[in-house]
Amino acid sequence: MGKTDKQNKSGMGESAELAQALMRCAGTGIYIVQDGKFRYVNSLFQELTGYAEQELRGMYSLDLVHPEDREAVRKKAIENLKDHCLLPYEYRFMKKNGEVGWVLERLASTEYRGKRTAVGSFMDITEHEQLEEALAKSGERYRTILEEMQDNYFEVDLAGNFIFVNEANARQLGYSREELIGMDYRVYIHPDDVENVYKTFNQVYREGQPIRACTVKIVRKDGSTGLGELSVFPLRNDKGEIIGFRGIGRDIAERMQMIEALRRSEERYRTILAEIEEGYYEVDLAGNFTFVNNATCRQFGYSKEELIGMNYRVYVPKEEVKSVYKAWNKVYRTGKPLKSYPFTGIRKDGRQIFLESSVSPLRNNEGKIIGFRSISRDVTEHKQFEQKLAEMATHDPLTGLPNRVLLSDRFTIGLALSRRSGNRLAVLMLDLDRFKAINDSMGHDVGDQLLKAVGERLTGIMRKSDTIARIGGDEFILVLPQISQANDAAKLAQRILDAFQEPFVLGDNRLHITTSIGIAVYPEGGKDIESLLKNADTAMYWAKEQGRDIYKFYDSSETATLLAKQVGV
Repeated sequence: MGKTDKQNKSGMGESAELAQALMRCAGTGIYIVQDGKFRYVNSLFQELTGYAEQELRGMYSLDLVHPEDREAVRKKAIENLKDHCLLPYEYRFMKKNGEVGWVLERLASTEYRGKRTAVGSFMDITEHEQLEEALAKSGERYRTILEEMQDNYFEVDLAGNFIFVNEANARQLGYSREELIGMDYRVYIHPDDVENVYKTFNQVYREGQPIRACTVKIVRKDGSTGLGELSVFPLRNDKGEIIGFRGIGRDIAERMQMIEALRRSEERYRTILAEIEEGYYEVDLAGNFTFVNNATCRQFGYSKEELIGMNYRVYVPKEEVKSVYKAWNKVYRTGKPLKSYPFTGIRKDGRQIFLESSVSPLRNNEGKIIGFRSISRDVTEHKQFEQKLAEMATHDPLTGLPNRVLLSDRFTIGLALSRRSGNRLAVLMLDLDRFKAINDSMGHDVGDQLLKAVGERLTGIMRKSDTIARIGGDEFILVLPQISQANDAAKLAQRILDAFQEPFVLGDNRLHITTSIGIAVYPEGGKDIESLLKNADTAMYWAKEQGRDIYKFYDSSETATLLAKQVGV
């Protein structure tokens, strides 16, 4: 690498290639300010503000702040930069088109070319603020929602007297809303359940936590009875004191009547269960299938004949067998249904699926529990989507390696362990030599394939306890926790260099590429994350200066020489 290239990578403002790669990885607007003016803005910052890069460069950063918030923002910024803290703060900003938005901002301070430099992250929270404002100001809309919802909603004071009910609640109980206001709960709760309701309210009051989905019998105005499913929450005043309770309930009488009808009518029972989309099955006390509907067969990929008599241990992973047993055992001991519990199922083809199930006791004519009945819903797609979102948040989309977020977590844990145990921790910074030439000559597709192949080769060399992350472009960071001596890092670095002697075969292409490695070891090479990363990066550039395809440890005296060369001294 020539002198000009090294100078370009020596500073944030001059390192266009590296900086742009890093900024593109950020999920927020990023900017750099010197002397109060923007020196760099990433593409997301431009999108959020509506200004182009050339318009923002040289503009005072406070010009984007709403006039009423400028003084407060200025003080917050000074506090953050002075104390080197990253405490977020909110304010209003002015977009180019005149619209007002809200942002959550963090600032970090650094020094560049003898000047104090501020690096900021800028997250648009306009929708969040608008929602909070709407909820705070629109009591009428709140009431409208309560009136239109199908579930019952009510509020009672600490004595259990209604202070508010919605229309659905009034319909269920058969009273007018005027009649219900001030009515004590003992009037509309069946005598068998009055004590249970009191205990529920009392528990919510004592613990300050909601209780969800308890079943109660109700007595309507005309004397008829019903069954409701109730969730109770504490009702607090502005000081946070509990002044009553609020609840959401629904009439489950029809559901219970359907279950009873199914029990009494075997033919209708079979027909309905065969047509529903949810899996329905019954098992004996040993966990063997005694009945399955068509949806259960589709879920597990077996025929009815194959499933009947099959034990749950066949279609449940070994690590979850115990938890499934405990769930069924709880239903057996208490005689009460379990509304929902998740578990993993194994299909006939070996593929795993995720199920959300409910379990109820299966009784004979004498009321004795002889097994269990369950309704299960396949939530595999939803679960996979959640896992994919989590994966995207913590991993590099190209290589699948940890990204900066996960690297930071692993780094923090590893450093804490080293501080407690007295062992060392090593950071290796890798940069592919002349990768840009391959990318430019052979295209980005080949470059991406090479980066993935590099990630796979490095993963094969590392220990399971080590972390390898791609931080953008062709740079990789390796964190080696709990090593006894610096030589352990040197041995790994040499194995990596040796591994890179083998060409990377990508289809018809055989690519030869080397890597330069910089190493910083805790505590000699830095005592915190920032200094270790910075010093490993410095050592990496020193390795490139010495001819590439080598590793170098961070050394403060060599750093001084390197910096002198980079600035042309």
